[in-house]
Amino acid sequence: MKHKEAKTVTVTGPAGRLMATVEGDGGIPVLFVHDFAADRTHWAETQHGLETRTVAFDLRGMGESSGSHGPFGVEAAVEDVAAVADALLPEKFVLVGHGFGAAVAGAFASYYPERLAGLLYVEPVGDMRRQEKAEVDAWLENFSEAKYGGFHEHWLTPLLLEAKEKTRAMVMKTLRTSRREAIAGNMESLFHHDPNEAFERFTGPTHTLVAATSPGTLVAQRPELPHSVVPHASHWLMLDAPQWFHAELVRFLGRCKHGH
Repeated sequence: MKHKEAKTVTVTGPAGRLMATVEGDGGIPVLFVHDFAADRTHWAETQHGLETRTVAFDLRGMGESSGSHGPFGVEAAVEDVAAVADALLPEKFVLVGHGFGAAVAGAFASYYPERLAGLLYVEPVGDMRRQEKAEVDAWLENFSEAKYGGFHEHWLTPLLLEAKEKTRAMVMKTLRTSRREAIAGNMESLFHHDPNEAFERFTGPTHTLVAATSPGTLVAQRPELPHSVVPHASHWLMLDAPQWFHAELVRFLGRCKHGH
């Protein structure tokens, strides 16, 4: 099978232009959804290594996509995923979401279960509705216009402890180019999001790839969720452990094909 080179395409989304990278050909298609403070470039190495057709795009207000005025949040991002899927993926596809993107992927699965051949969570956040309101308000205040400038350079430090230098550089680059309003709006929506709905409505192949299984994570809160743990990697598994990530993704695609 000839590997099709990456090409950039524009999709009309509900809040404006969405920029996407399409690569590869054949197989079960894969659609990637990035995290906060990120863009589609976080998936470039993964896309390049796969034989199957893949699509990665920038959520509204992030990367090269327009829509900087929002609205933002899980529900808004689901609309972006639907717009990209409508334009580029007429058949069933595997949805891969990282961090905030995992919450978006789960929400999409709960609305459109019939469109998915599989659902792969990467470092998904747990149910954040359990947190105390005062704690949430204090945390979100860091993303206000007044505080964000001094805060944002340190925000991701704990998540980058195990990161390779190359990963750290890439994440800090996309953090600096991500709009504060988009990050703040997406972050706030997670505190109202119910991640459990996906499990009630989507019954197809589901798997989780994680670096941590601490109490606040989805795999800790849902022990029945099948998962693989990568050692010595940061929150950005696909950047820190690309070969491991590739092998796990290919294995999961095999499962999805089997149940297709």
